[in-house]
Amino acid sequence: MSLAFLKLRLNLPLSNSLIFVRTFRQPQRSTGPKSQEGEFRTLQLYPSKTNRSGPMKKRAKPQYKEVLPPRYLRMSTDQDWTNVWPTATSFKYSVVPLPITQGYVASDKENKGLPMEKYANAELMKIPNFFHLTPNHIKKHCAAIKKFCTPWPEQLDSDEACDYYLPIKITTYDYLNSTPSIRDSRARIVKFNFKLDQLRFDEHARDKFVRLAGDKYNADRDELTLTADKCPYRKQNYDYAQYLLTALYFESWKTESWEQERTKYDWQRYFWDESPSRTRLLDILKASEKDPSSVNAQSLLDQNKKLVERYRQSITRVQDEGVEYELKNLEDYRDDVLTLYNLKL
Repeated sequence: MSLAFLKLRLNLPLSNSLIFVRTFRQPQRSTGPKSQEGEFRTLQLYPSKTNRSGPMKKRAKPQYKEVLPPRYLRMSTDQDWTNVWPTATSFKYSVVPLPITQGYVASDKENKGLPMEKYANAELMKIPNFFHLTPNHIKKHCAAIKKFCTPWPEQLDSDEACDYYLPIKITTYDYLNSTPSIRDSRARIVKFNFKLDQLRFDEHARDKFVRLAGDKYNADRDELTLTADKCPYRKQNYDYAQYLLTALYFESWKTESWEQERTKYDWQRYFWDESPSRTRLLDILKASEKDPSSVNAQSLLDQNKKLVERYRQSITRVQDEGVEYELKNLEDYRDDVLTLYNLKL
């Protein structure tokens, strides 16, 4: 390597000067053989056999601990299973004292045509188990949470009382799947179910409520079923079902101007008190009196209360009920009309 010098002069005021000197090296070509210039030296992490200072030591043999037998072989038959399997966990073959098998056998040559035993069986470890939910487990769980529970109300001593004080039945579903995800889209569905007679209605409000409910109302059981499944979460569907029930109820009490124009043919059911049949019945009863003009209509109905009630029920069944009971209803109506006119077949 040769040295070279670089000199710089810096002129300063007042005739002063400052000189900088920098020294640097210039590379020179090597005159040695080319084989030494491009030689690649290897990195030796361990000394080679030729460079070792002493004799090679023998590697010590690994010492393995003795494997204990499975736990179920040492279990007693009267042990408390709740202490063996207290919580939910994956399947352990060494703990379960049962000859459990799981798996699919493709042919008779595979495992002698028998399903895999519980030892090292991955199929048993993948699926959920219920060894932590035996009757004794549930008793212990109930005893543990009993101190946080309130006593059952004394008024709810029968199914009728439960229906009266708790009229709305809310139904939800939970699903347990052997899949990578515990979510199930069907769990979002919420159903509201209740009897319509649990709500306070007048004739107009009940008729409008049934019309608004449409096919959600079951006339045979007088029951309304609302199903909410449009939202992605159960809480959202629950809130929507509550809103829908509230909107239906208060909307049914509203009376629009066009509702005053409906006639008897628009009725959802037959109202005998507002029908021409009641007027004709009063005319027949008045005709049987000596002085029809002096007879009051209400007193006339009270005098023939049983006859009028039977006739009202029979003609109402003919009008409201379907063809399933049509023949029987017509026969009852015929008998009541004959009784009304004092006729016999």
